[in-house]
Amino acid sequence: MEKKYLKGGRSMRKKLLALALSMSMVLGLAGCGNKGSDDSVGGKDSKSESTNVSGKTEEKEINGIKYNVATDLTKDDIELTYFHFDQKETVEYLADRFMELYPNITVKPVYNEVATYNQTLNTLVSNQDAPDVVMYSDADFALSNYLLRDVKDFWDSDPETKGLAATINECGLGCYGTDRRYGVPVKFFPTGMYIDLNVLKKLNVPVPDRNWVWSDMIKLIKDCTVPDSPDNLPYYGCGFYNRLDSYYGIAAAQTIQGEFGFDGTDFDLSIWAVGEQEFADLKQGGYIAPSANTIEMENWTGDFGAWCGTTGHVALFTEAFWTFQNTWNTPEYEQYNLDIVPYVVPAVNKEDASEVHHTIATIDFGGLTTACEYPREAYELLKFMSFGKDGWKTRIEMYNKEDSVDATGTHLKHKEMPVPITTDQEVWDEYIDMYCAGMDEEHTEHWREYFKSCMEPIPYGWTSIAGYWNYCDEYFNKIEEGGIHTAVDSGKRKAADFADEATTKANWYHATAMLNYFGPDGYNVLSEEDVQKYEKMVEDNQ
Repeated sequence: MEKKYLKGGRSMRKKLLALALSMSMVLGLAGCGNKGSDDSVGGKDSKSESTNVSGKTEEKEINGIKYNVATDLTKDDIELTYFHFDQKETVEYLADRFMELYPNITVKPVYNEVATYNQTLNTLVSNQDAPDVVMYSDADFALSNYLLRDVKDFWDSDPETKGLAATINECGLGCYGTDRRYGVPVKFFPTGMYIDLNVLKKLNVPVPDRNWVWSDMIKLIKDCTVPDSPDNLPYYGCGFYNRLDSYYGIAAAQTIQGEFGFDGTDFDLSIWAVGEQEFADLKQGGYIAPSANTIEMENWTGDFGAWCGTTGHVALFTEAFWTFQNTWNTPEYEQYNLDIVPYVVPAVNKEDASEVHHTIATIDFGGLTTACEYPREAYELLKFMSFGKDGWKTRIEMYNKEDSVDATGTHLKHKEMPVPITTDQEVWDEYIDMYCAGMDEEHTEHWREYFKSCMEPIPYGWTSIAGYWNYCDEYFNKIEEGGIHTAVDSGKRKAADFADEATTKANWYHATAMLNYFGPDGYNVLSEEDVQKYEKMVEDNQ
């Protein structure tokens, strides 16, 4: 009986046809996956003989920064293309410095906006013009199209990878449940919560402990919701960009990866359902601030397009990390009389509420394409652009310069500035000094404690779990009218109503993706035992 794992036009063969990949490309990809070789797309032989990182370096100083320049790279004149959706001027700055360190290597950064990123990359691949290094956030896109080369040998032999945030290696992030490595962390944005201390003072609500737990957060939200306020503008406990259910899974257990109770093999959405229902109950109870461009916002503030983050009447924000530097910590926002400080997402259980615990994070990944002819050199470039200490010293130098601005004149410190994912203390000391420049000691300490507390990140599922995005795109966001969130938020359904079916679907999509991407017809890196395991998961979760 022929095995067909994926429905709805998402199978490997249909994806390959959609990309118009040549047969030689397919063979190159399969060869790389099967034997871990560095054979490139189109049958070209790799011109780089290095299969690992020797660790041999020589010191080179530029602008007072001491760099450890790798000595095991080619001395030939080569060009590497870096395809990305990162902040454009930042990438160009890093590329220029990399070329100073390695004068024989020309780096060609190619920026593409997120909205058309996958489409443009598809076109490049189909034209046999694939870049050497790529960023990605949609793991299913990258894996289903077999774009990524295994970099396990480079990673394992590189001393710097041992000094990254613990969860990167402990949870095999970028490995996707295999013993290979297809991705490395490029941009790390820890997910946080922000408290407006001025609101707590106005309402006479105590400032929560830094090692707070989930119930403390819920109590704060309820205590700070005051419909009949003395200044005639209601206070809300929580304004959201990220939903609480997005945090709940990892907040509930240190063993969970992603939002949907994934333990590395199986999903269990009964855990997610608790957070989903709790958030819906808060919304229905009037504890969540209105969103912009709603009648509710107009009724509250008199301004249909207002953002709750400027009202001074919201206690807790579940905002993206970049909102602080991009928005609140800019001169134009001083007028709103806010006193914003960061908090880590609280653990549900007291035993997990230590100084450092797993927390959800936005982590974009990057990898080498199978078309790359110089994988050792490309790995060094990817490292410099992402987690490497030398790259981060360069970023901090750039952020500290007054003339580091984008095309609009906005300083790059107030653009999409990530957080180091290395634990190197020198890098962190320099980063905090830069990040907190102009703050008093009290607020600097808030940030110092926050950064310490969020250094065991777990990324959202779409970057780290095979089949996750397919599941969201084809089931979670389409079932019912408007998807599960809409059904539960409206009160029409309870989250628990979906838990069993949603779990079954999630496991089916994951097992299907593992077989398609990594099974005999894909990269072919699964053991026979694993293939049987995932085939059984597909069968059991039909």
